[in-house]
Amino acid sequence: MKRLLLLGLTLSASSAFAANPVLLETPVTYAPDASVIKQVRDECHIEDLLTHRVGDVLRRNNRKGNGLLASEADAADAADATTLRLQIMNVFGVGGGAWSGPKALTVSADLLEGGKVVRHTTVKRWSIGGIWGGFKGTCSILDRTAIFISKDLGRWVRDPSYVIKEEAPPAEASAPAAQSAPESAETAEPAAKPE
Repeated sequence: MKRLLLLGLTLSASSAFAANPVLLETPVTYAPDASVIKQVRDECHIEDLLTHRVGDVLRRNNRKGNGLLASEADAADAADATTLRLQIMNVFGVGGGAWSGPKALTVSADLLEGGKVVRHTTVKRWSIGGIWGGFKGTCSILDRTAIFISKDLGRWVRDPSYVIKEEAPPAEASAPAAQSAPESAETAEPAAKPE
C-alpha cells in the first residue's frame, strides 16, 4: 500500500514539473538569401515537409495538441508555450533522385520564450536515400533529411545541453582529388602536333 501511495505521489509530482509545451511556428519560411533550385522548391514543398515532420515530433514531445502554432491568435491561447521558429537556409540537390547525387537541407532554428530568442542552432543533414535510394525521387530524399532534422530538433528543444553537430557530406558528394583538381601545364601531356 505504501509503495502504491509513493508511486502515485511521484507521478503527480512529475506532471507538476513537466516542461512547457514547445510549438512550431507556422508557416516555416525560406530565408531571404536561401539557396534552392526553383523546380525543387515548387515540386517538393520543403516547408510543408518540415512542418509535418517537426510538428509531429513536437506533438509527441508535448503529449498533447498537434505541435503547431499557426498564427498570432493561437499565440494568445498558448501563452505558456515555447515557440520554435524555422527558416530554410539551403537546399542542396537537383531533380533526378539519387542518380543526381546526395541531397542536403540546412535549417536555422530559434527557440523563443515570450517572443525573445533564448537559443539558436543551425542544422544541416545529408541523405543519399538509404538502401532503396536509387528508386527514390528528389522529394522523397529531401523528406528523409526532414525526418533527421526533426529528430535532432526534438532532442534539442528538450535538452538545453544538447548540441547538434555539423554533419559532413557523404563521400558521394565529394569529387575525387584527381577529378576536382585541374591539371597543371607541367603534368599535362603535350598535345600531338598536326602534320
